[in-house]
Amino acid sequence: MDIQENTAKEYESLVQQEDEHIERLKTCTKLIWDALAIISQKASVLHMETVKEAADHLHIMELDLRRELFKVRLKKSILANKMKQTKA
Repeated sequence: MDIQENTAKEYESLVQQEDEHIERLKTCTKLIWDALAIISQKASVLHMETVKEAADHLHIMELDLRRELFKVRLKKSILANKMKQTKA
């Protein structure tokens, strides 16, 4: 297997990772919106410290997913540039 094949396979792997991170991020964002809707409807009967802690954990997870997505996209961009250089 030559360098171009390896690079193409690595790029395809990054595309798949990006898709996975996007799906995970969409799910996390939906969970956050759903949690906020529940809080707005039932805040008076919920334990506020627990609600805040759970919401913070969801937000931290969202930030972690965004960071991972950024890392994958950065690697993908660098690899795309490398692929252009090897074709030239």
